[in-house]
Amino acid sequence: MQLFDYLNPVSPSILEILEQSCSPKSLFHQTRFSFPELNELASYELAILGIPEDRFQESLNGCSEAPDRIRTQLYALMKPRIDVKILDLGNLIKGNSFTDTHVAVQQVLHELIALKVPILILGGSEDLIAAQYKAYKGLQSNLQMVVVDSRVNMHMHESDQAQSYLPRIIATHPNYLFNITQAGYQSYFVEPETYDAFERMNFDMLRLGALRGNIQDIEPYCRNADMLAFSMNAIRASDAPAQQGASPNGFNGEEACQIARYAGASNDISSFGIYNLLPHMDQGEVSIALAAQMAWFYIEGIMNRRVEYPTSESSDYMIYRTTSKNADEEIVFYKSLMSNRWWMEVPYPRERSSHEGKFLVPCSYKDYQSALSEELPDRWLKTYQKLL
Repeated sequence: MQLFDYLNPVSPSILEILEQSCSPKSLFHQTRFSFPELNELASYELAILGIPEDRFQESLNGCSEAPDRIRTQLYALMKPRIDVKILDLGNLIKGNSFTDTHVAVQQVLHELIALKVPILILGGSEDLIAAQYKAYKGLQSNLQMVVVDSRVNMHMHESDQAQSYLPRIIATHPNYLFNITQAGYQSYFVEPETYDAFERMNFDMLRLGALRGNIQDIEPYCRNADMLAFSMNAIRASDAPAQQGASPNGFNGEEACQIARYAGASNDISSFGIYNLLPHMDQGEVSIALAAQMAWFYIEGIMNRRVEYPTSESSDYMIYRTTSKNADEEIVFYKSLMSNRWWMEVPYPRERSSHEGKFLVPCSYKDYQSALSEELPDRWLKTYQKLL
């Protein structure tokens, strides 16, 4: 494929405004806006891609304006302390139908992921999450994803199509999905059958109330993920009014930015998407400013990535061994002396797996405390069941 044939560069009129208004120390002056040679792509530390697509559901018309509106706020922000080499690829050219756009998204993202260039996606409506996922086909055999959204819908309803990205992801063949973590859902928006479906598939659901005030609990899930998709519907209306079906409850702006930073700091997350921003519904551009700040924290997280992989031979980790009456063998935990992050070992089931050794899972101090209390951490149990 010819990657740049799918793309329109950032509008010269936008660049002219930014040139006149942005400080020399802003992100604008850290970013390239022209297309490089293809063999140069891998040298960039971040690629930004706008997807101005909103035709999947009528109620989300207007999301197509979000990428450029976010850019005007993002590039005015100061660059992080560490210099970052950013490439803005502009906006994907919309296809004749939203299906054509989805195919183009998959092809462009696939190319960038294969080059190991972290991607910031500026959507667009959240149906594009399915295209973001499908871009990993052939590149990832056990993909793990985090979706941050107030609603979880496992059914295909013609009247609610934009919420049907999850069943389309799960039905993808060949199946390369290992886990979905649904974070920030609000219980009164979720059908009982959805809980049952997640339970059957051993997927993770993190309720909004459990994460409010404990936002660090989402960090291990981000660290373990390959992609993260963030719907602006997960943020409370007072902090992000530019959304369809806004709720008075949700994450606040600071928590949304912290999640974005966790995504950036994850060594494995290669794409981070922001979806469902409706600029025409905004008030004083507060939602656009928040989306831009989330993007900034994702960038800052990338600049602070640490390559950490615990081993029993390394002197950079404390090793803790616990036993439980509910487990046949001890659970081994690792704590990094540099970052204070935790991991635990999960054994491959002997009777069902050809693998040998242990599966290393990012976890938290709470998981270690559970093991000390002779309780199997939920994260350990779900991982073990998925390995069966």
